[in-house]
Amino acid sequence: MKNNNIFKIFFLVLSYISCSNLANAQDPLKINPKTKAVSISKIKLYTFGFGFEREQAITNLKTIYFGLSIESVIPFCPKQPYNYSDVLSIEQAVNFAPVFNLGIRKYNNFNEREKAEKTTLNNSGAFIGLEFSLIAPILINKRFTTRYTASLSPIWGFQKSLSKNSNLELSAGPSFQSDFDDYRVSGFVKFGINFLL
Repeated sequence: MKNNNIFKIFFLVLSYISCSNLANAQDPLKINPKTKAVSISKIKLYTFGFGFEREQAITNLKTIYFGLSIESVIPFCPKQPYNYSDVLSIEQAVNFAPVFNLGIRKYNNFNEREKAEKTTLNNSGAFIGLEFSLIAPILINKRFTTRYTASLSPIWGFQKSLSKNSNLELSAGPSFQSDFDDYRVSGFVKFGINFLL
């Protein structure tokens, strides 16, 4: 019960952040309309994975996004049974799993990029954000299945436009994860190319 309350609080915080400025119109003198965030759909090719993501602009500098992907993950492994030392061998440490992502980003350097005559095409710029991920169960060593794992990650990153229809993306930060029984702190890193639809 305690675990469910923690994740409810995280969802409330994420909802508050994403909706806080929807009703507040920004002063048009503070931001050039050419440098506002735009809505884009992406096919993402990570270093270890691929997926689809929709990034939706909600204000001039904020976007929310959701996506589905197949990514490399380090799963919560089950307790090692007695006399089964092969269950958690090193080759089982990294697995590929279906992952659902939901998050918010705030771009923080669009005006600076424009002054430096750099592009902001397709949300090309640095951002900070918060991402929630739900990782599906993984079969380990053909015998043991993990549970659903949820993670919450404060992230920093950037997107760099490579062409009209593609950009490079990096995001990283700490990740707070739970399989609704145990907790751990891990790292969060995504690096890859986005092909825009």
